Amino acid sequence: MTDAAIPSGGMAAPHGRAVGEPAGAEAGIETGAALAERRLAPERLRIAADAGFMHIDSGRFVLRMLEQGLIWGIGAWAVLGSGHLAVQVLGAVLIGIVYARNLEFAHECMHFIAFRSRVLNRLVGTALAIPMLTSFEEWRVSHARHHVDVRDEAFAYKPEAIHSWLILWRNLLSIDHFRAALGKCWRAVRGGMPARSRSERRIRDSFRIMSGCLVAAIVVDMAIGRPFFLWLWFIPLIPAAILNFHIQLPEHFGCIMDNGSALLNSRRIVTHPVVSWFVNGNNFHSSHHWLANAPIARLAAIDRIIQADVIYSEPSYRAFFGRYYRDVLRNIRQK
Repeated sequence: MTDAAIPSGGMAAPHGRAVGEPAGAEAGIETGAALAERRLAPERLRIAADAGFMHIDSGRFVLRMLEQGLIWGIGAWAVLGSGHLAVQVLGAVLIGIVYARNLEFAHECMHFIAFRSRVLNRLVGTALAIPMLTSFEEWRVSHARHHVDVRDEAFAYKPEAIHSWLILWRNLLSIDHFRAALGKCWRAVRGGMPARSRSERRIRDSFRIMSGCLVAAIVVDMAIGRPFFLWLWFIPLIPAAILNFHIQLPEHFGCIMDNGSALLNSRRIVTHPVVSWFVNGNNFHSSHHWLANAPIARLAAIDRIIQADVIYSEPSYRAFFGRYYRDVLRNIRQK
């Protein structure tokens, strides 16, 4: 789901075999995955046709929004009502957690599986994405392409492309994404963004709404003479960007991305149920790509069906990022 959410800064992707995977071994793996897909095809058709399994539980999503609101409320009290800098920083981190997780919930809306109403999915998805300066409509269009070809994604770079601390932090903080979003806001307001189709008009309008929110936040802070939205929105973008990076990077990184099978091009991560709740089931990303319109709450059940055939299965997030950062740090030291 990473496409359009947080761009990578134009770094090249490993769009062939997995990192370190011999070409001959890849051919064998792809043959095995093709056989597994044929074997699993009847089961995919069966569960896709199961109305009970595919039922959209809007109540569950509303509860998740209440959870988000509670965390945000605690963070807002900490940054505005505590009067202690350390508590304010902790509050900003809590708000940043909310904004990063918002993108996972906006992703549900993007697949129209949060609510049965497509209009409600669009409205809520748009609201959830704005704090991260992400256009829900632009993301939705590119995300449709992503599900056809996972190489069309944002986290398209490899460790060896990161050869300095500056580039690492540029990616962790999503500098390119925020800079691009502000540029699009400017073009949308000035009429420089194309609006030939309904989709393009929706994208333009989403950036105009984003622009209005940004201007309103700045004007309010200046009018009242307090850093109200600075603490409630802008400072929390720092931990939000870092967390979003770590939630979304493992989805396809290092997988065989030029193959259409979710058993090859996507990853599953074994983790504690609390962590799975925290990332809204994103650890089951191979299951999501295997049956993209399945409700998020059903991904664990799908994982039990396909887990033996998923090539890129991690024992934990710690294992994935331990290996990833060892590669990154080794490359930085070598430079």
